[in-house]
Amino acid sequence: MTRFFLSLLLAAPLLTACASTPDPAKVCTAEWIAPRAERAADRLEDKTAKAFRALRKVGAQWVSGDKPGTLSLLSLRGAVRDLEDELKDGRGVRDLRTLAQTCNDPELVRTEVTKVLERQEIPAPVLNFLRGSSLLDRLIELAEGTKADTAKPVR
Repeated sequence: MTRFFLSLLLAAPLLTACASTPDPAKVCTAEWIAPRAERAADRLEDKTAKAFRALRKVGAQWVSGDKPGTLSLLSLRGAVRDLEDELKDGRGVRDLRTLAQTCNDPELVRTEVTKVLERQEIPAPVLNFLRGSSLLDRLIELAEGTKADTAKPVR
């Protein structure tokens, strides 16, 4: 009899955990999603700041007609690797993926990553180049996790 009560006592937290799983239809309101998506995007932005700084620097040189120096290009190369790593498996991206999966919103990751990119003040010609060469789509797909295993690394 004691074993029976002991097993019930141990199983009770597991049963309540199942009962408290949020229903996406009730939880996934704009008021619930917005702060979580913003927090995840802020994490992503913090972790990718160095990469975007290098991209802005080289982009500004390129737009002004100057040829970026070797050190700038090497810095950009390392920054792009860091950016790829963060978009592939960074905490902010994982949080966005979880949120998108919980709320059945596949566009959430793309929307938030695009917002982060737009806030980076990357020169328009550089953004146009990234869009035209499909590099921007590859980076976003990497963040979405849709083509993480087939995307060629930018090295």
